[in-house]
Amino acid sequence: MLIAVWNMLTTGATYDDPGGDFYTRLDPDRAKHRALDQLRKMGYAVTIEAQAAAG
Repeated sequence: MLIAVWNMLTTGATYDDPGGDFYTRLDPDRAKHRALDQLRKMGYAVTIEAQAAAG
């Protein structure tokens, strides 16, 4: 946090919140695998299939 404040004060930039889904947007495949692993650890058998494209 100190680095963020220092950068804002030295550059004059304002804070831009990346949002709650930042890491999901950054690496969606990793987010998918993490969610599947969490469900498996809770004892669920998980299978997934891709949705048909809307169109």
